[in-house]
Amino acid sequence: MPPERMDNGIDEDRSTSPSNAPVAVIVDPYSTGCLVAKEIAKRGCVLMALWTKGFSDDMKAHVPMSAGTMNYFCEVDEHDSLEATAQAVRAACDGRELTACLAGGEAGVDLADALSEYLQLRTNGTQIPNRRDKKIQQELIRKTGLRSVRQSCGTKLEEVDQFLKTESFPLVLKPVESAGSDGVKLCSTYDEAKDHFELLMNSQMVNGGECPAVLCQEFLRGKEYVVDHVSRDGVHKTMMVWVYDKRPANGSAFVYFGCVPVDSNSPEAKILIPYVRGVLDAMGFENGPSHGEVMMTEEGPCLIEMNCRAHGGDGNWRPLCRALTGGYSQVEASADAYLDEFQFNRLPDKPPSPFRAHGLEVILVSFSQGTVQACPGYDVMKNLPSFLCLETGVKAGSKVDFTVDLFTGIGSVILLNNDKAALTRDLDFIRYMEKINGIFTYETRLEALSRPTSEAYERAYSTDGPHLIRHFSNDRPELRRPLVKRMTTVDASRECVVVVDPYSTGCLICEEILKRGYKVIALWTKGFTEEMKSHVPIACGALNYQAEIEEVGSLSDTANAVRKAAGSLKIVGCIAGGEAGVDLADALSENLEVRSNGTVIPNKRDKKIQMELIKKRGLRSVRQAGGAKFEDVEPFLNREQYPVVLKPTESAGSDGVKLCHNFEEAKEHFNVLMKSQMVNGGECPAVLCQEFLRGKEYVVDHVSRDGVHKTVMVWVYDKRPANGSAFVYFGCVPVPSDSP
Repeated sequence: MPPERMDNGIDEDRSTSPSNAPVAVIVDPYSTGCLVAKEIAKRGCVLMALWTKGFSDDMKAHVPMSAGTMNYFCEVDEHDSLEATAQAVRAACDGRELTACLAGGEAGVDLADALSEYLQLRTNGTQIPNRRDKKIQQELIRKTGLRSVRQSCGTKLEEVDQFLKTESFPLVLKPVESAGSDGVKLCSTYDEAKDHFELLMNSQMVNGGECPAVLCQEFLRGKEYVVDHVSRDGVHKTMMVWVYDKRPANGSAFVYFGCVPVDSNSPEAKILIPYVRGVLDAMGFENGPSHGEVMMTEEGPCLIEMNCRAHGGDGNWRPLCRALTGGYSQVEASADAYLDEFQFNRLPDKPPSPFRAHGLEVILVSFSQGTVQACPGYDVMKNLPSFLCLETGVKAGSKVDFTVDLFTGIGSVILLNNDKAALTRDLDFIRYMEKINGIFTYETRLEALSRPTSEAYERAYSTDGPHLIRHFSNDRPELRRPLVKRMTTVDASRECVVVVDPYSTGCLICEEILKRGYKVIALWTKGFTEEMKSHVPIACGALNYQAEIEEVGSLSDTANAVRKAAGSLKIVGCIAGGEAGVDLADALSENLEVRSNGTVIPNKRDKKIQMELIKKRGLRSVRQAGGAKFEDVEPFLNREQYPVVLKPTESAGSDGVKLCHNFEEAKEHFNVLMKSQMVNGGECPAVLCQEFLRGKEYVVDHVSRDGVHKTVMVWVYDKRPANGSAFVYFGCVPVPSDSP
């Protein structure tokens, strides 16, 4: 059984730092190296940070969120010689015992090997100098008969020129010492390779220092795997096998999208693990964590590079590994390798099979750039069922660029779930958020627009007709130019339109009327709530009404109130701005003698009346019964086949609509509706019980004038059951007007 250590969270130093506490030297602690350092501190050591020459302040500050605050006993800078550095380290210990010296990051590997050997601590030694050098790594494994990559390396172009001219393209060019995808490029032509070679030789690496040389390698085709180990005295224990999700994105050939754990008993793992252990032996690597990258080609595994330090990525994968293995990861095992032989020996040779859950690391990819204003996508991810943890340095004020390598990623999310299907759904959702740029909102900068010219000005189609546009006033500065006068007798700015209950789309109609120069009077029906009055679409600009008045007493009283509000303005129209305003708009427009649908058919909103009217014309209508008392509909509910639909006779959308599957459910919903207030205002006057129509539901929108109907759009509803409701709108899809 693996040791149980499921106590992770933000690491805390549990040592009390007594005066005799041993010292562990961490060379360039950053990223996962900080987590290893904290784990060592939990074992009773104090930490000394040793910074190599050229290691930037930005990298020193690269501390994972999960590491919390790094409390170093002391910090020392590398000196000109190994002896001087060792002397400075000993002096900083102030009499304390030196117990370990290890690399906290890629840039610290060489110094950690040399210093640990010099101090006679557990070490990988210097018998193989600069084992970080990827060229040397390939030469070492080739000598032992392991598959290696064809390559050439140099500091001058002429040193690799022959290789570039004889090897088949594409070729991979990268620094001989780097981490992740830093500086790695797939070059398709000689000229591209030449340009990238010169760029690298003039560049500084992300993890510090200049580029010492450039490595040109054959392009390995296949799947790329990672095999993480921890070693002690030449005994290698596999911590995890991963397969990279690496794809082209944003113009880069190598972008990390994630890392997926691989079962240690899978056919791939059974080949990869022995190969990587052979690589470690060939390199003389005997102690500490390692992170090997291997391509599984048609010919078998081939080393890409061996990183003689812990798996990077800020150690965000740590809680995932602990959940999959039952309590340990490369972080804890690294501390064991240096400090606790007993615990190291207890570690399994490789991870358990099968894993104890399903999970993966998702590396977030940016398809946009800008200065971050907020990170709403992170909050959404944290609520996903599979979410375990998020590691990111991006916050409000951060500058985000397109992701082209590991270092321009925008975070790492660990997903974990016992249900593989649920895990896949959450992963797909995160990838969708990336594609729609839904993770961040960016700061925007207002820019002054140039004054539109007459050539750029186009009159709206709907205002071209001589009966629609009249004489617009010339004093409207927002139009920026005088409008052509039409020979009519009325000035539109002296006319007004009454809109009854303008909300939702009704507000947009008001806005269109105002744009044409008319004044608008908002007339609110009795019982129309303040909440509904404030229901103005985001797309709608400010609505400056001429007046806002309430429905009063009788129809005549309301008409007089409207005329008083209009004053000298001529009332040329009265329309409904929403469902609740239809009845009053019909009656008032008739009273005011403007264009109207009239009251010949009272209460056209009543769905029961609608069905009765079309039935008289011989059109297919629904079987139904309606009433304000349950006994009015009880016979219908007793004889009609279930399910049946119950809804208010006057409502909008799915307000109050329910599919009832039995008599008791229908009776209960009837009583609920009769005691309810509709969303768009007013009480429920009656309940309509209808047969359940099976099929696709369509919407056909018209605009009519004097009985001439013009189809504006045909839609099909995407309506489905959800959250216990039978009718939930998921969308509305336009239908071609010439479709069957």
